[in-house]
Amino acid sequence: MASRKSSGTSAQSDLLETAASERVGVATDPATVPERRRPPSQDWSLDQGGDAAILQPVEEARVQKAERALLELADFIYGHTSLKPMSKTLFVLSRCLLAASERAGDTVAAVVRAYESQVAGLGVAAPTDDFNLADTLSECEGHLARILSTVDEVRALCSGSDSLGLAFNTLLRGKWESGEGLGTHLTPEEIVEPMVAMAIGSVTLPADEDRDVEHFLVGDPCGGTGRFAYSIARQLRRRGYGQARLNTVLRLYDQSSLSVDLARLNFAFDRLTPQFIRVDDSLTSDILSRENGQYLAIATNPPFGSGKYRWTPELERSLGRDVLAAVGMRRAGDACDPATLFLFRCLDMLSSGGVLAIVLPDGIIHARTFKGTLFCYERARTCCLAVLSVVSLPTVTFSLGGTVAKTSFLLVRKSRRAESGRLYVAQASHVGFKKRGNRRVADPAGNDLPGIVLDYLHERELKGRWWLNWRNAERLTPSLLLSNARSFQDAKVTPLSRLARLRQEHGRGIRHDREDWFHVSVLDVDTSGVIDIAASSANEPATPPQICHAGDVLVSCLNPRIWRVAVVPEIAGLWTCSGEFAVLAPHDGVDAWKLAVALHHKTVIERTVALGGGTSSSRQRVNKAALLGVSVPEISAGQKAIERYKRDRERHYGLRIREHQAFARLHEGQARFYI
Repeated sequence: MASRKSSGTSAQSDLLETAASERVGVATDPATVPERRRPPSQDWSLDQGGDAAILQPVEEARVQKAERALLELADFIYGHTSLKPMSKTLFVLSRCLLAASERAGDTVAAVVRAYESQVAGLGVAAPTDDFNLADTLSECEGHLARILSTVDEVRALCSGSDSLGLAFNTLLRGKWESGEGLGTHLTPEEIVEPMVAMAIGSVTLPADEDRDVEHFLVGDPCGGTGRFAYSIARQLRRRGYGQARLNTVLRLYDQSSLSVDLARLNFAFDRLTPQFIRVDDSLTSDILSRENGQYLAIATNPPFGSGKYRWTPELERSLGRDVLAAVGMRRAGDACDPATLFLFRCLDMLSSGGVLAIVLPDGIIHARTFKGTLFCYERARTCCLAVLSVVSLPTVTFSLGGTVAKTSFLLVRKSRRAESGRLYVAQASHVGFKKRGNRRVADPAGNDLPGIVLDYLHERELKGRWWLNWRNAERLTPSLLLSNARSFQDAKVTPLSRLARLRQEHGRGIRHDREDWFHVSVLDVDTSGVIDIAASSANEPATPPQICHAGDVLVSCLNPRIWRVAVVPEIAGLWTCSGEFAVLAPHDGVDAWKLAVALHHKTVIERTVALGGGTSSSRQRVNKAALLGVSVPEISAGQKAIERYKRDRERHYGLRIREHQAFARLHEGQARFYI
């Protein structure tokens, strides 16, 4: 499988590593499963952590400068040299980066000598050279000084971070990715570091010098250029792990030889030579299967795409019939999202007490069946899972890689016995950067994730909420869980089912020539609940509509992020609406207009959005029956205010109808205008 991996910058790396290193306990049994995380011995206050907000703009400025330098250099190379295709440019830049620390001059010979010296010390971890370095450098010898100067600048700007991953990420965006099929959704370091900090903060690590404990591994089974593995290595190094132990416990697998080579080079910068291997498919490789049950921590961002991975005998041998059946894969032709399969694969690789941090599409996590698949996995493997945290990410997260798919990351611990611990839930609205054109710019609102990490590691609720055990949640949807938490704190809420019922009257056989027919489509309602009455009077539905009556409340169940709620006014005629609406008939004594106002409250919108199913917001649909379970807050509004609101809205509709009719007469050729 292709992987969507790693690149980026370090905005709060040291900050997060400090939090995680103070949080992790040291014990002699890596399989120990604590009932709950205990507070760190040293109180790492938010005042201390607030330094992140000061450091981030400086770090972001360095990142932007490094990216600009790389893009300008790439444009220069394409325009002035024969280093094409793009993989050849990446080859030269990566080898020059590796050679920089030993280079004694700016000549081709000096670069080649420095590179060969570095490679000689890498042994089996040495990259596979698809091109001859001396020959490729000779092709651009006249511009070598410019290339080496930029390489040195990038290396200095990205000191202590993933400089080669940054180059890979930068050059694979936009025009670079479109021409050669190398495009990939690389994981920004702003996401990687918090995920790894939370994962390492949830396991009990043996001390590096303790050789009596059972052998364990850490890493990423679909690792790309190694961003997650690189972050894990930094966390372990902070815990005192030396070079020899890191080389032993770190693992990375990917199907792309280019990615694996870049990952090896990333680690070679730090004199590390762990086992990074190219495999044909991480889901079915026997190499990975032999490591099942050995991983104490895995952090990954697997490839995803609905129905993109098909059943094969090899896949069934790897994951087992029972697990595949839980996601509907039983025979040839059946297909599944590879992200779900990688979730199972990673869980198989965990030891008892091991923790997985994984990015998943919201379409998977939000599905009603998701919890059921985890239960099926537990039965098939006779183990227990504990979902420790779910953190929602904004659409900008992977926008630099070309997708705005909604995702979240999940922390799951695998153990031999059930845990009674709580679930931490949060929504990150900002991740430190935005996309402008094809480049990243700093987000003035900063990054929510460091605060979320602090919440999780210190069991606070400044950024998110601690919930009941994950098994008690209706669904593992962050917005739904957070909305429920707010509802529990507010006694003045009422389930919608106590205020209205679903009206289900289908209008088949309606004559399309009726002049008094108003048909409301989803697009006829704006976000403040105003119906485009003129458009509604002209609509001719292609499918059987729903009958609605004056005083009914229409709630759009399509794409709930664009909120559409309207009241059917008391205007004579036949009223119907699109099947995408839930038609709510208020119970006796419930004012439709006041109910519609309450349905515009933020908590109602959030909970309804959380009920939506689908991989993207434009395709999301809300189950109409489930809508009745949404809690509606009490809105302070006097009866006179509601009556005035209703009167003004219906007066507006009456005027629009008269205007529409007046202009229709002009369009038909009449010479008199009157309303």
